[in-house]
Amino acid sequence: MQVEKILNNNVIISIDEHGHEVVVMGKGIGFQMKQGMSIDQQRIEKVFTLAKTDDKSLDARYHQLLEKIPLELLSVTESIVRLAEQDLPGQLHPSVYISLADHLFFAIERMVKGQPARNPMLWEIRQLYPQEYNVGLQALGLLKASSGIQFDEDEAGFITLHLVNAQLNEDMNHTVNVTNLIRDIVQIIQYQMAISLDEKSTDFQRLVTHLKFFAHRLIHQKTIESGDDSLFISIKEQYPQSFGCTEKIGQYVEKKYQHVMTSEEMMFLTVHIERVRRATHS
Repeated sequence: MQVEKILNNNVIISIDEHGHEVVVMGKGIGFQMKQGMSIDQQRIEKVFTLAKTDDKSLDARYHQLLEKIPLELLSVTESIVRLAEQDLPGQLHPSVYISLADHLFFAIERMVKGQPARNPMLWEIRQLYPQEYNVGLQALGLLKASSGIQFDEDEAGFITLHLVNAQLNEDMNHTVNVTNLIRDIVQIIQYQMAISLDEKSTDFQRLVTHLKFFAHRLIHQKTIESGDDSLFISIKEQYPQSFGCTEKIGQYVEKKYQHVMTSEEMMFLTVHIERVRRATHS
């Protein structure tokens, strides 16, 4: 393995046998090294492949980040992302390496200065993203082992939002908007249906997953539409109580976001509401 680029004394960029760019980490591994020189295998502590992306600016930002972030934090960030990829459905956008490592770097700095950040959305995050939040809690253990710093659950909430960002390929502001919209819709469902939803149930998680992507499309002004209204009419007639709740949500969405829900959106949401309604009354 040869040196392609030296980022600092502890981090080198190389190319593996498959032609993929890899990050090679180890204490002092880049000291007095030059491009084209062979890397001392005994100094290698960690090697991981950079996620392939066609975004050259993303690659450049990641290289800049690697230059300033301590070796231990890069390693723990990679461990958190790998844990998330194992435990969460779907794929995470490669930008999560940048956003999460950058966030953790400043989070540790704040803790060292005795300035922990409070997360005002912690309750919503725990309720709406339990799988991602569980990864966030596990991440606190990895951070403690790496840095010696014990973060509280507020930090697990921040890590959760970064993982949701990576699932939706969003920036943080949009993810906060998505979370607020999901929270409001869940509250409407509980009020209109006079039920208390079980956040740990499979039906609730399916509802939240549906709402996550519905909110994502809404914020980006993308809609799904079907030319066949026969199924929509059937759902409307079969589940009048749940459809009435969907209409209330439609009124809220139109008033606050100037978005008129399509028949397809109303149909799918009605089905999910009906599922949580039946689960509550079973």
